[in-house]
Parts: sequence; C-alpha cells; structure tokens
Amino acid sequence: MVQTGATDVASAIESASGLIAYVGKGGFPAALVRTMRLLIPQDSSLVLGAGHGGAPVMLAEQMGKEERPSFFGPYLSGAYMLAPGYRTAQDTDFSGIGLLRDIFPGDMKASKYFYSYWGHTGMIDELFQFVRLDNNRVIWICAGRYEHSRRFQKSELKLLTMVEPLIREAVGRHWNDRPFDPDDMQEKAPDHDRFRRSMDDFGASILSPREHEVCQLLLRGHSSKSAARVLTISPETERIHRRRVYGKLNVSSQVEVMARFMTTLTQSDTTE
Repeated sequence: MVQTGATDVASAIESASGLIAYVGKGGFPAALVRTMRLLIPQDSSLVLGAGHGGAPVMLAEQMGKEERPSFFGPYLSGAYMLAPGYRTAQDTDFSGIGLLRDIFPGDMKASKYFYSYWGHTGMIDELFQFVRLDNNRVIWICAGRYEHSRRFQKSELKLLTMVEPLIREAVGRHWNDRPFDPDDMQEKAPDHDRFRRSMDDFGASILSPREHEVCQLLLRGHSSKSAARVLTISPETERIHRRRVYGKLNVSSQVEVMARFMTTLTQSDTTE
C-alpha cells in the first residue's frame, strides 16, 4: 500500500530541497527515489536515463515483486521500445510532469505494450517527471501505483508540479557534467541498436513515405486524432492512410500492427 506523501506545499518544498545535499555523491539516485516517495505516495519507483537514440539504463529503483521480473525480462528485452516513458524521452522535447494518460496517446489496454509488459506488472497508473540534460540526454522518473491503490489525483500532480523546478535543478546538477555511473545502472540492452533499426525500418519496403510515418506513430500508440495532430493532417486523412497501412501489412487493427512488429524482432533473433 502506498504511504502518505507530503501534505502541504511547505513540507513538499522541504523534502525536495533536501535532495540538493546529495548532488555529486554516490547516494544521489537512491536519495532521489526516497524524495519522490516522500512527495507522492507510490508503490513503484524507477529512475531511468538514456542518450538520444540509446537504450534506457536503470539509475535507481524500488519496485514490487510482481513488477520486477516483468521489468528485468520483457521490458529490458525490447518492450521499452513501445513504452510511453521511453518514447516521450526519445521522440519529444517534453520536460516536466505528466500522467500516463497525458503522454500515452492511445488506449493502454489495447496496446501491444500492455500485453507484452505493462499488463503483467499489476500497475493501474503511472506519473512521470522528465528532466532534459546536456548532450541530448534525458532522465525520466516513474512513479507507479498497483491495483490496490487509487489513481494519481490532480491535487498530487499540482503539489509535485510546484516543486518540479527543485527536483529538475538537483537532477541537472548531479548528471549534467558526468556520465551515468556504471555502478548505478544496468548494462545497455545488447540488442538495442537492432531493436531501433527494426522499428525505424518496419514496413518501409512496402509502404509509401506518408504511410510509413503513420505506421511509426501506430507503433508508438497514437490514436488517429493524435497522429493527425503530429502530422498536421485531418483525422479523416490519417484514417485513410491507416487503412492502407493495415491492408499492406495484412492486419486489421493497431494491436496487430504492434504484434507484427514484435514478431519481426523475434524472427530476426532466429536468423542472426
């Protein structure tokens, strides 16, 4: 069960300010997790980092026993390529606080990411803080809640948003001028470069350039409305392109597109 977090702005500021004392020290990642758990009640806490185009690396964590095998199994084995946190870190310049329902553009339960990873964790909600570092790197802090807890509330989001600049400043001071500490992270996913090439190239040989753009957004979970917004076209036009993508890939839904992509990864494993 989640613990009680900060109850007012003063206590939240005090908790966030205390993180500055750990900047530059080996215990900073663990202190960051402790601070976030003081600020916002959460069952799962992750601090991940990545360079542009790079695989995610674990900087700190406090996960439940049900989530742990899924994270160190399917997630790090490739499911992260479809993860809303990783995709937001890689595909956007968003910085700040965001709820899962804000950064994941589609229906989570209808996504391949749900079936391959998220649905096995016991999670019902996530909240993220993204911190952009120098040299095209990004840290994202993930707070999760399991089935026995309630979803994140607007009041909690508001409280965390108030102290977000303090957290961002501390994270920036700690990591801007230093590489991610090998003692604090997992090894780079060995197949990351192949995963990324496979996603970028998926469908390119049979789709038109515009259809390929639509297909890439499908893989990242976008609905017709959000994909149209990204491509600056109407939702009706996007749906025309989407139907053509389905036809050329011989599928009938977005979930099947994602499943076809994951199958492509599995098949390339057996041919290398």
